[in-house]
Amino acid sequence: MGMKKGIVALLACMFALSLALVGCSGGGDVKAAWVGTWDPIEWTEEGQLRNSDDLQMLKDLGLTFSLELNDDGTAKLMIVGEAVNGEWEAKSATEGTFKLEDGSADMKIADGKLTMQLANDTIVFEKTDAASSGAASAAASSASSSGA
Repeated sequence: MGMKKGIVALLACMFALSLALVGCSGGGDVKAAWVGTWDPIEWTEEGQLRNSDDLQMLKDLGLTFSLELNDDGTAKLMIVGEAVNGEWEAKSATEGTFKLEDGSADMKIADGKLTMQLANDTIVFEKTDAASSGAASAAASSASSSGA
């Protein structure tokens, strides 16, 4: 009888420890999915869809368009060359909020794309500063070429 209680107590401790470890590791991963520079790939403005051709035209005119989410919770949205500074918060790995002086915008990540609902406009972004994955692929390609 005493042996059974000991096993149950041990299993309960192991379960609690595994929950604690999952909780700790999840916190950093949630924020990591968001942090970086995001460039728009399309947006809907007053019901009209704008695409990559429209974005290229803006770039050609020198009008920048991007979203920067920093690790410290600060953010900068560049809309046609105008900077809108704010803060951001990750509610989960897929839902977050961009906070402005006069309101906020909901953000969602799905399939590697960040969608921001800002007033009546919807902007879809892709992450552009994939420095860590770029470095890993560069290291892998140099390792394979040096082995040949």
